[in-house]
Amino acid sequence: MNSTDKHVNTPTITVVTISFNAEKFIRKTLESVIAQDYPRLEYLVIDGGSKDATPTIIREYAEKPESRISWWVSEKDSGVSEAFNKGIARQIGDFIGYMNAGDYFASPDALSCLFRAYATQPDADIVYGKARLTFENAPEKIVGVPTRPLDKLPTAHQAMYYHRRVWEKYGTFSTDYRYAMDYEHYHRLRNTAKWAFSDTIVAERPLTSARNSFGNPSRTYREYLKADTQHNNPAALLNLAKFLRDKMKERLR
Repeated sequence: MNSTDKHVNTPTITVVTISFNAEKFIRKTLESVIAQDYPRLEYLVIDGGSKDATPTIIREYAEKPESRISWWVSEKDSGVSEAFNKGIARQIGDFIGYMNAGDYFASPDALSCLFRAYATQPDADIVYGKARLTFENAPEKIVGVPTRPLDKLPTAHQAMYYHRRVWEKYGTFSTDYRYAMDYEHYHRLRNTAKWAFSDTIVAERPLTSARNSFGNPSRTYREYLKADTQHNNPAALLNLAKFLRDKMKERLR
């Protein structure tokens, strides 16, 4: 068996990094993706027309001999949903996932560990694991459960990988959402997609993540409520309580 043959049943993964004015932390993201030991990885970087040094840094890494960046662009867009969808339009891999600027893989073998779940469930539409969230002046939090909650995603989207057939069956991310596009999309496929869970920490998500919804909590939960209404979700009352909580915190600052 040659080196090509041994990976014949290994799915190809497209990893996408989106960024905007992320010069302070994009290097760590780029390096964590490039360092993955996963053998069949395509890397796309989509910058939203940054005015700082972000495009220069991306170009620097793209031109390195060891770079795994196969395509990148820096141009103005309408926000995260459009940037996510640009990645889908360029997707070559069987699966696609997003590691936004400021986020990074938990270890060099994170993807390899995650996709062991796919080996036991090769018909999975979504393969996902856990993520570690870190906050300023607050304890870290591990998210990721084998169930599909009504009021939130089963994990951070940085630890979720979508098979390409998901876009064909359920559509791409809605540009009507600025913060909760992944939550709205989740409710399209929550009950009918096939899910494979891996009990491993795939991604690290600090509060500094570019275009981070944590920086706009009440606006995010306002969009959660919009998605709950759109999908007749009975968990709307839970998200209403979260919206009111965060709105009060913002007013007291």
